[in-house]
Amino acid sequence: MNGQSDMTDFQTPQRLGAVLSGIFLICFGMPFTLVPFLILPVGFGESVMLSIFMICFSLPFLFAGLMVQLGGCISIRMALFPESKFTLKRLQKERERTTSRDFLEEFHAAPSPSKISEPAPRTEIENSGNFWDNVASK
Repeated sequence: MNGQSDMTDFQTPQRLGAVLSGIFLICFGMPFTLVPFLILPVGFGESVMLSIFMICFSLPFLFAGLMVQLGGCISIRMALFPESKFTLKRLQKERERTTSRDFLEEFHAAPSPSKISEPAPRTEIENSGNFWDNVASK
């Protein structure tokens, strides 16, 4: 272990969760990736405009599925190799992005909403004994 291991300590339960979420992302992205291969054979050959439409319609599904699967592969890679340069660089970048010192100082210096708001004014209602006298008319 090197000197950075305390900063980028990637515990076993976190790694197991990363592997499971990576597998889920790969399985979730698979149908989107397969949309062009399932939809294009149906529309090819009928007309040129339909073929162009089918290609243009299915490409965003392909790219979205590939991006989701890429996220799953990165998650699995980071979980399987926690001491690699790739993992250490990504964890350090994420830690710097989420815990900048300026952000923390601004966050703690801000007053809480309970201190900002003023208490609601209370008015005493006269109790005359009759129920309908206490009901406010609009």
